[in-house]
Amino acid sequence: MKKRFLRGDMVFDTSVLVEIALATDDGREIIDEIVEGNITPYTTTLNVTEALYILCRLLGLEEAERRIGLIVNSKCFEIVSSDNVSLEAAECKCMFPISIVDCHTLALARKHGKPALFYRPEKEFEKIIGKLETWAKTKIYFITK
Repeated sequence: MKKRFLRGDMVFDTSVLVEIALATDDGREIIDEIVEGNITPYTTTLNVTEALYILCRLLGLEEAERRIGLIVNSKCFEIVSSDNVSLEAAECKCMFPISIVDCHTLALARKHGKPALFYRPEKEFEKIIGKLETWAKTKIYFITK
């Protein structure tokens, strides 16, 4: 992967948390960048909840809790209460046909002036990336396209 944009403060979407929790090749590379101090990851409590749900369906609740617990307890992630960006997330959802969780990710990026990182662009994103970046007032990156 070795993406040059994987530097500095970044807001991680649920999809990135899942890659990290599953320790995929991309997930391990992101973990290395975090451990080396090259990335400071931010995410919301809603993203953590969604990642737990996704992993629960894949691996069962106990394993999902263990893996998400490793992320949360690592103290490497700045996990921001979704309540802190709920108004901005509602505005995003009102304006764009994307998920409310994605809107929380973008609202956090907007509020803190940090780029957002998603695993891949979903169908609804592809046609409106420019508009989303304008609204969020920051760059949106994808690990894979």
